[in-house]
Amino acid sequence: MQNQAEQIRSFILENIPEHPKDIVAITAQKFAVSRTTVHRHLNKLAKDKKIIKTGTTVRAMYTLFSSRNKTIETKIQSGVDENEIWKENFQRDFSALNENVSYICNYGFTEIFNNALDHSEGSLVIAKTEWKEDAVKIVIMDNGIGIFKKIKTALGLEDERESVLQLSKGKFTTEPKNHTGEGIFFTSRCFDEFWIVANGLRYRKCNKPDDWFFDSRKDKQEDGTYISMQISFNSKRRVEQIFNEYSSADSINSGIKKFDKTHILVILSKLEEERYVSRSQAKRILIGLEKFREIILDFRDITTVGQGFVDEIFRVFKNGHPETIIEYCNTNKDVEFMIKRGIPTSE
Repeated sequence: MQNQAEQIRSFILENIPEHPKDIVAITAQKFAVSRTTVHRHLNKLAKDKKIIKTGTTVRAMYTLFSSRNKTIETKIQSGVDENEIWKENFQRDFSALNENVSYICNYGFTEIFNNALDHSEGSLVIAKTEWKEDAVKIVIMDNGIGIFKKIKTALGLEDERESVLQLSKGKFTTEPKNHTGEGIFFTSRCFDEFWIVANGLRYRKCNKPDDWFFDSRKDKQEDGTYISMQISFNSKRRVEQIFNEYSSADSINSGIKKFDKTHILVILSKLEEERYVSRSQAKRILIGLEKFREIILDFRDITTVGQGFVDEIFRVFKNGHPETIIEYCNTNKDVEFMIKRGIPTSE
């Protein structure tokens, strides 16, 4: 026979689906116990990963741990609306999260789902949610040609690995008439962790702390694109904050904020064991950067650069685009010396 503690927890588990917001009140009334006692049982169930709490104080909502984990399959065809998919299947689940987190999840879902519909050239897109104790992960995958192969073909690149660099810059799209190329760029910076797996390549953007990962080793995944986005319930990040970060000072001061600033991890352009010495390598990095007013080149993990590489970026490109501001960061002494040695020739 169950003791009272077991009875209370069983009652909570049975009634949470119908009472996600008022389970504390109805449990306290049912068993004539205090709300503090009910919260103690709720905390025990959450610790045992049987329920999830989202929101705080009066906006708190409780759900069974597995009930929010959903998988939705959608045929890619005319008339499919990513906003309707979100509203019908996921909006309620995310409504109790803090407003900034809920908005980021809505923004990321619709941007990536729409990309699959418009760009994948596949027949099916699958959306999944995985709720954890303190975070939620959204996965969207399709059975198309793969995002890195798509970019390689559109730009005429020699290697699909070069697509990772182009994608990370922002403002790149294979359909400029219908898309701005901003979706993946900003989505990858809104979540705590963002993964793309396609065409045997893996790319991760981690924003807590700021870090990147790119694995060029082929794996078993060949068809389609897999994208996952994870964010903690207590994240303070806001979409407008990310947009401001990538708007130049002139754009912000004018009151008309534009996506005209980008941050590029130079090492993403590296193929095999090549060193950064040639103009062709610099040109690989410079593709599409004429669209930006401010460019930050991040040289983390780069040990040396050559004169031709530096000259192509800091003199040739700069002379051709005098209105563009090029900055750099995370250089070691050798790289810093070569860059400073090359900059005076363009001034």
